[in-house]
Amino acid sequence: MLRSLSPAHKRGASTNFNLKASPPARRIGGAMASAASILAFAATSGVSAESLAQPRDAALERAAADYIRFREDVSAIEATPFNSAETTREAHRRLSAHKADKLSAGWVAYAALVAADTPEFRDALQKEVSSRKKVNGLSGADAFFARLAENPAYPRTLKGADKAMARVLEMTTHDAARFSALGESFKEQAYAMQKTSWGKAKIPPSSKRLSDAESFARSRPSATAPTLASVTEKGVTAPGLSSADSEWKPEWGKDAGKGRMSEPNAQVIMNRVLNLAARYAVSGVNAKTVSVYARNDKSNSCLSFAALTFKQCIAATRTPYEEAFCIGEHGLNDVSTCIGWVAGVQ
Repeated sequence: MLRSLSPAHKRGASTNFNLKASPPARRIGGAMASAASILAFAATSGVSAESLAQPRDAALERAAADYIRFREDVSAIEATPFNSAETTREAHRRLSAHKADKLSAGWVAYAALVAADTPEFRDALQKEVSSRKKVNGLSGADAFFARLAENPAYPRTLKGADKAMARVLEMTTHDAARFSALGESFKEQAYAMQKTSWGKAKIPPSSKRLSDAESFARSRPSATAPTLASVTEKGVTAPGLSSADSEWKPEWGKDAGKGRMSEPNAQVIMNRVLNLAARYAVSGVNAKTVSVYARNDKSNSCLSFAALTFKQCIAATRTPYEEAFCIGEHGLNDVSTCIGWVAGVQ
């Protein structure tokens, strides 16, 4: 409580106090009060203070959503029966709407979420951020980011990195298998459709069909990411992919083995995946870091060529059964290879 000023103090010219806090002081005081309120609420409610922090940057989830949308389209196409020419029309519209750069970057982003969701990798990161070992005078999370700045491949040296990489490779192998399974189904249907009247019927000119597909892609809303039930413990966040819709789960694909990195360039891509996973887990990811690390140049080039070949193939078609072959071979099988090469898929 403030004491009353003595008469002498009241008369003194130098005692013209202004008790109104300056703007910087108010901001500091407000921040301290806010922090104190958060801690007090956490203490009385049993809620972890970490869970009351400011909203996390969802840049990684947003990038991953572009890859998950391809999964969603595959699921939708799988559920559509082959009983009219609209089957191939809808499949063409959906598959041709994906851009190579967003699909390739989206896979890297999603793979990073899969790695961050791996318990062994999460435990290793918790040990890192709780360590008191000094790095250039820094410790804990600050020391970890200092190591990361010196060596972007540092997360791969952690104890749980092998488990995280194995999970990413398995997810990739299984996704590629599901893509190609649908691709082979379309190719098989291309032969069966030749025995139906609608499968051999003339369809609109290819220029109109390609224009319709482009209009569909332009009018389609951007892919959106769900609010994952992420859990933060000891300064490390796991995304909680199992809480999301089925297309976001690592187990979405078709069982096809574990996968393995058979090309040297795959090692570079995996380093980027684990770097992003670590940054995400330790609250150090934003749109800029995603744009830097969520890159897969080989997949991007492969997908760009596949999209061009797909378009050229569709341009040469005159019937639904011919479209079905293009969809199977270039809209799905080529994508399976372009995405799956990191895990040794041929």
